[in-house]
Formats: sequence, C-alpha cells, structure tokens
Amino acid sequence: MKRKIISTILVVLLISLTIILGSVRKVPAKVPAKVGCSDSSLQGSYGLHATGTTPTGQPFAAVGVFSFDGAGNLTATLFVRVPGSTSEVHPSGTYTVSPDCTVSDAWGGSQHESVIVDHGRGYVILNTTDGVISGEAHKQFPGDTE
Repeated sequence: MKRKIISTILVVLLISLTIILGSVRKVPAKVPAKVGCSDSSLQGSYGLHATGTTPTGQPFAAVGVFSFDGAGNLTATLFVRVPGSTSEVHPSGTYTVSPDCTVSDAWGGSQHESVIVDHGRGYVILNTTDGVISGEAHKQFPGDTE
C-alpha cells in the first residue's frame, strides 16, 4: 500500500513538472545578422525572376537582368508579363546596402527591399510600392564584377 502511494505521488509530481516546464515559453537567443555588407556587395549582373499581383489584382511575372555598379547605381532589362500584354522595360535607379546585408532601392517608380544571400551571389526582393510582388535573383557569372 505504501509503495502504491509513493508511486502515485511520483507520477503526479512528474506530470505536474512536465506541465509546468511545457508551459514555460522558451525564448530563442537573438542572433545578430552578419555585418560587413556595403554597396560594393552588389556588383555585376544578376538574373531576376519575380511574380505576384499588380495593384489591380492582375497576375504579374517578370524576368530580366539587373546590373549593379558597386557604387549605388543600377540598370536593368526586364520582360514583364500581365494578362494580355508583354513588355520590355529598361529601368535605372539607385540602391543602398546596409551593413546587415539588407538593400533598399528605387527604380521604375517603385521602391524595393531586398536581402543579399549566398555571399553576394544572389538576393531576394520585395516590391514595397505596387501590388504584392516578390522575387529572387542570382549572379549570372560568379566572379564577375563588371
């Protein structure tokens, strides 16, 4: 009988401890972003693919080449498709790379936020002005700093 009571108490304590520990929210340690990026982190040509919807809700897709000069200037050739229309555009603009490898740019009347990935061999981009459009780009020729 005494053994059964002790076993029951141990089981209740174990369950209680499990519930208490399970309810304690574990907060992950904050890991700072790697620093060290600058405008020169984007240099050369990158092939881009982006999709999403326009401000009017139409599907949107684009492919193209962006060329970055490493000093905050960019040019591009884009092929843009919306239902019933395909066009080629040649925007130019500016970009700024923060030490944490995030990028802000403006071109073609739109603003964008990006993140440099894969040691500068690519970036992911989000249009913050028009519709819901995002994409990613990859270095066309690794080692190229045109």
